[in-house]
Amino acid sequence: MSAKIKISYEKPEELKQIVGMLSPVMRSCKVAKGQQGRYKKAYVEIEGIADKMPQESE
Repeated sequence: MSAKIKISYEKPEELKQIVGMLSPVMRSCKVAKGQQGRYKKAYVEIEGIADKMPQESE
């Protein structure tokens, strides 16, 4: 199972911190080009969520 996350940030340090936290499950990170304005965007794809979560007993 995988998921895509859109991240809005103001400073590159903020993105670096978030990427650091997500790195164990992160597949890719793409920063949008040509951004202007206060907030910047990055797109992160993560994988292996179902593998890391505990399974419920049936």
